[in-house]
Amino acid sequence: MTGAMYAAIGGLKSHMSKLNVIGNNIANVNTYGYKTQRMTFQESMYNTSKAGSNGGETKGGNNPSQIGYGSSVGSIDLNMAPSTYAPTGYGLDCMLMNEGFFLTGTKDGTVNTSADLSSLNLSRLGDFRVDNDGYICDRRGNVLYGFATVQNPYYNPNAAEGAMNPDGSGYLKDPTIISTELVPLRLPLSAAVPTVENGGYPAGTTADQIAAGTAKPNWQTGAPVYSVLGEPDTNNNMAASNIAGDAAAKGPKDGAWTPDADGVFDTTRIAANGENKCVQLESMSIDPTGAIIGINKNGGETVVVGYVAVASVDSPDGVTHTDGPYYKAMGGAGDVRVGAMGGVLKNRYLSNRYVADPTKDTIAVSEAIQDDSGELKNSGLEASSTDVATEFSEMITTQRGYQANTRIITVTDSMLEELVNMKR
Repeated sequence: MTGAMYAAIGGLKSHMSKLNVIGNNIANVNTYGYKTQRMTFQESMYNTSKAGSNGGETKGGNNPSQIGYGSSVGSIDLNMAPSTYAPTGYGLDCMLMNEGFFLTGTKDGTVNTSADLSSLNLSRLGDFRVDNDGYICDRRGNVLYGFATVQNPYYNPNAAEGAMNPDGSGYLKDPTIISTELVPLRLPLSAAVPTVENGGYPAGTTADQIAAGTAKPNWQTGAPVYSVLGEPDTNNNMAASNIAGDAAAKGPKDGAWTPDADGVFDTTRIAANGENKCVQLESMSIDPTGAIIGINKNGGETVVVGYVAVASVDSPDGVTHTDGPYYKAMGGAGDVRVGAMGGVLKNRYLSNRYVADPTKDTIAVSEAIQDDSGELKNSGLEASSTDVATEFSEMITTQRGYQANTRIITVTDSMLEELVNMKR
């Protein structure tokens, strides 16, 4: 066989690979969040039949003589630029208007440092819903990660206007703040019916007082019960406590719930009879800053579940496609950083770390939450980035390239046939 036939076979294989890429793009023309791919060719190895030489004092030089052996796949690239907004009407559907990613994972995932971000899925598809346990999940069952609303451990309703918490996490007069621990987002728990036994009424309150409405309860039935922050550890980290599992978590310092005799807040008694039942929200939506908001069916107050975390990588086109709408930040993507939109967590650090002097603390760079300048657009999803006109044009040129390579094989075969027939 001649080199021309081998070159043509290489051309056939590479053109078929490109047709596979085109076919995948067209097949996903209506797939929400799909990012189109592009294949490029590269030349295969060369055989040098005569080396080049430089010119001398009396003679000129010669160029090298080389014969190529066809083409191969050069690269298959992802185009991660934002695509078109497609309205759906679902309140929890949303689209990132920049090149960031949603973070999804399991309900028991742990993210303490920026290095832990690589364990989570990156996704451009924001088709979220609330599951039966109150978690914000995508349609494939993975939980959305973000920054949850928690009780303000420094809450003081009598504080002066504008007075901030010592760690800059919010204002003293705010009963809730945003935790910077990256967690699976879940609706707050629903407060149980207040009784004297569970601390819902002051000790000594009688049944007659409760029936007559003269006794003031410490909480309202069905009110949202948020997580509370634990004490700072050696890394100056105030991680959010699990309400269902940590009854000894430190609660607000003034006025939110009634403390036990030992001065701590037994948050398990506030949840509905220890059943871990979440509040029932209606009219849920995600605003442009990523806040997940709903109206409590039992009380009518507005509840902010938390804020959607937005991940970014050094090279968005370098992420590795794993399965469905998911990507991983592997080789080629660079480091993963996490941020929040709208400046809601500006100058804050992961896991509620408090940095007294960012110029000296080593975590200031790696654990800082990015102030993302983009925004979310709700009630819709990102349409596929496939351009059918472009793909059809590429399909035509690919077909002609494949056809031309088959002609090389046909001509080479005819020449070999003539060579064999010389013996006759």
